[in-house]
Amino acid sequence: MIQMEKRLKKRTIIVGSIFAIVLIIAIITAVAINRQANHKTGQTIIQNPGYTTILPTGKSIVQLGGWVRVSPTGSDPVYAYADTVSGVPISVSQQPLPASFKNNSDSKVAELAKSYNATATITIGDTTVYIGTSAKGPQSVIFTKSNLLILIKSEKKIENAAWSTYAASLQ
Repeated sequence: MIQMEKRLKKRTIIVGSIFAIVLIIAIITAVAINRQANHKTGQTIIQNPGYTTILPTGKSIVQLGGWVRVSPTGSDPVYAYADTVSGVPISVSQQPLPASFKNNSDSKVAELAKSYNATATITIGDTTVYIGTSAKGPQSVIFTKSNLLILIKSEKKIENAAWSTYAASLQ
């Protein structure tokens, strides 16, 4: 009886140790894959792009994974972060409103939206949000807020009500 108890304790310790080792390896692998993905794209994650930005209420840029420059070197900086809307991954890019947009920004944004085939609109207060949906499902969302030009790309279609809520949450 005592030998059985010793064997059972030994077996429990071995199984628990193996489980702990597998768990640690899984965590290390996940961290390494995430870092490798950032290095492969050559993207540097930063916390402050150098101009005023807006984020969804209740979220910090750290929670969103940081800002990544999406514009080419030598051009005006455009930074983006990743988030989700209704469980769908999105990329939210922001840049200061270009000088050419400052006079008559509504018509300039409408022209830009048209070039993205973003012709559906929703209105949130005094902000017009343009939404374009490709035949395969991804969407482009374009609008201005707080002197920023905001472009959002989704991996698949998101309902207008969810877009409205998300755009309104940006503060």
